[in-house]
Amino acid sequence: MRRGTNGTTLAPRAPRDRRELRAVGRREFLGVCTGAVAGLAAGGCASVMTQRVGTIDGRVSFALADYPELRAPGGALTIQPDGLADPLLVLNIGDGKYSVLSPICTHRACTVELAGERLECPCHGSAYDREGRVLNGPAERALTRYAASVQGDRLVIDVGRGG
Repeated sequence: MRRGTNGTTLAPRAPRDRRELRAVGRREFLGVCTGAVAGLAAGGCASVMTQRVGTIDGRVSFALADYPELRAPGGALTIQPDGLADPLLVLNIGDGKYSVLSPICTHRACTVELAGERLECPCHGSAYDREGRVLNGPAERALTRYAASVQGDRLVIDVGRGG
């Protein structure tokens, strides 16, 4: 039997199912938060979870039709490519073009949030456009950008190296 702080007898603790308890790392937490923000900014009905995607030879490839969040200009999706520590933001910037960015602010490594046409850092106020360029500091460098191209009905992203 266990004893309370005032000396009373307490019922034994029920054993916890370890499957219910799982530590969540900082990067996973930030990925889920980024996915939630991007999903809400993309129209509210978009997925609030980061979409896991496989990589083959340093590339991600997926059918655009599978992600309605990306159909219209302004649409956004957060993906977590296998083998990458951080998620990526995939943004429809119009005219059949897509911008793929790291959501990690180049000032102090906070995770930026999608706010309409801008990506804003909640920590120190840096802002970026949807192609990752700095709009206002304190950040001085653009967000890391990943090469992306539309090939047929698929978006192909080179995750082997950001640039």
